[in-house]
Amino acid sequence: MDTEQCEQTNTAPGIWPSEALYGFVGWLTSREEAVTLGAVHDAAIGADLVNEYCIVNNLAEPREGIYPDNLKMPKDGNPL
Repeated sequence: MDTEQCEQTNTAPGIWPSEALYGFVGWLTSREEAVTLGAVHDAAIGADLVNEYCIVNNLAEPREGIYPDNLKMPKDGNPL
């Protein structure tokens, strides 16, 4: 992703979306405090951690009116 594409998508230059995702998971696994996420758990901690990671990495907030409809989610139990 070049600088022009980053500006068009409000992504920090030099960070591809996949790198941000892998980096976030890497950060989660390196933290001393465990985080539990899932359908029956409060999502607030996950949202707070995503927000903190985005701020530190200068990642733009989700685009209103586009997110989350622009994403596809894997179905539970289906291999990639």
